[in-house]
Amino acid sequence: MKIGVLGSGGVGRALCNAFLKEGYDVMLGTRDPLKEEVRNWKTENPTGKTGTFEESAGFGDLVVLAVGGLVAQDALGLAGNSICPEK
Repeated sequence: MKIGVLGSGGVGRALCNAFLKEGYDVMLGTRDPLKEEVRNWKTENPTGKTGTFEESAGFGDLVVLAVGGLVAQDALGLAGNSICPEK
């Protein structure tokens, strides 16, 4: 299963680490894929992937929202139609 995690803060990174340990294919989603914390996470987790919120939402069979409540609506907006694609 592929899992997209929207949020590259401590919670998002911890969830990605746990999913990777269980053998899932994981993409950490962020507003800024070049952010230092994201680059460091990728270096420490070479089997993990990184991308934008939209890329991560489109990647995952399961998508986890791991951002603070105040920015949840913005994160979902940035994920675009990838979260709920039209059928």
